[in-house]
Amino acid sequence: MTINVRLGARDDIDALVEVECSDVETWYHFTSKGRGDPASYDELSPWERTMHGGWWMDRAILTRYWDDIERLGIIPLVAEIDGKVVGHLDAIFSDELPLGHFLYLDVLMVHKAYRRRGVATALIKEAERLARNEKARFMLVEPQRYEGPSGLTYTNRGFEKAFDAFHLETSINHPEMPPEVQVGSIPQVQEAPVKTHTMICGWYNISAKTWYYGVNPNLEFLQAFPCHQLALSAMTNRGTYFFHLQQDRFDHSTGSLSLWAPAPLKQKELRVIFQASRTAASWLGIKTLTTKTIEGYVATLEEEGGFAVKSKAEPYLVKNTSHWNLEESGLVNRCSRLGRRNPEKKYGQAIWSHCYGRRD
Repeated sequence: MTINVRLGARDDIDALVEVECSDVETWYHFTSKGRGDPASYDELSPWERTMHGGWWMDRAILTRYWDDIERLGIIPLVAEIDGKVVGHLDAIFSDELPLGHFLYLDVLMVHKAYRRRGVATALIKEAERLARNEKARFMLVEPQRYEGPSGLTYTNRGFEKAFDAFHLETSINHPEMPPEVQVGSIPQVQEAPVKTHTMICGWYNISAKTWYYGVNPNLEFLQAFPCHQLALSAMTNRGTYFFHLQQDRFDHSTGSLSLWAPAPLKQKELRVIFQASRTAASWLGIKTLTTKTIEGYVATLEEEGGFAVKSKAEPYLVKNTSHWNLEESGLVNRCSRLGRRNPEKKYGQAIWSHCYGRRD
């Protein structure tokens, strides 16, 4: 059996939908109140289908999403056996704070009938080849379940834990807008500030992709599942911050926050920026504000943002794909204390030290 991995194209859309839908055992109706009664695939609207796994669950939606694939530079790899598409992996190169130049492995799915045949391994191998060719320092992924099949798929390919991620939340008590902060819309000409600003919370994807969907919401999706969104600039006398707020599609009293702060981080200034984001959240009727971040920013969100950790998310995994020498880079020395305590995380801790360094 030969597995052929190639670059996907629009002609593969029907096959990709089949791959994704193979993983769904029961389909359900969805409304603005949440999941409804069981239904057949044909009884569902296109947007109801996406609630079972994203854009890949419906041909028309995936066709429109393909424009975003091309716009964002996503690399859609597909795997074939005997000419049939049996799996796919979406990968995207990014050069952003705090991680630098890396390849992010976004969506990996293998047709249910073709699992345990090396399809996922073949796709990851091809992604690694691309990363080496482009001289990316490492590949990064957040598995669906670290202690499950998806996590094992990556650790068997040499990935190791880089850093943990956490879900946090805070209550909104109708705070006033701080006088030292001026908020306004994000200019249409504003490019994703991924090289000048750090995404300190909102780690639902990499910074570039989170930014894109924050400032370019899908209006059709909002019509299908109405909820308020708001993307704003927040200016102080020392810099410009950006944040995106979105109501939960099923519980409008709850919302999520993504926040980009100029580097280096200014802890005291972040306090008033978080207050500004809470004020803006109250405009949308949000009473509980949630977010997701990686371990290096948890203390900042707790101390400056008033957030509390509610649960642990899946960790991020990393694999070195360059000739980047950790010993020569000095990163190992900078994290030697952590490395001695967790020797199995030597590379991950070096990435960690490189990402965060010291705070102002």
